[in-house]
Amino acid sequence: MKALIMMLLLMPAITQASEIECLANIMFSEARGESVEGVIAVGHASINRSKVSKHTICNLQGVTKRQVPKEVKGSYVALAKSALSTKSVVGKADSWERGVIPHRAGSITRRIGKHVFYQMAGL
Repeated sequence: MKALIMMLLLMPAITQASEIECLANIMFSEARGESVEGVIAVGHASINRSKVSKHTICNLQGVTKRQVPKEVKGSYVALAKSALSTKSVVGKADSWERGVIPHRAGSITRRIGKHVFYQMAGL
């Protein structure tokens, strides 16, 4: 019984580490080349999408998750941790488009850099 309790206590730390890495991959894939605020905004919208869709960040649909190159991985992991610990700069937005008005039904919450952030209806 004690072993099971110990395993359950350790699981969130393991899950959190992989979720941070997944979020870093999404932020790199979807927002590299943007300002720090733009990268964080994609992180916040990803976190919102995770909550609304009830999927983990690693299992989000409709996002690109390229591996962050080793030479910049530390920076993106730090940005992912920051996104997880700060208030959302995009409100309740759970989606984004690059450079265009959203083609799905939703209300725009913010524009940052080349991204338009919006809360999708019926995600």
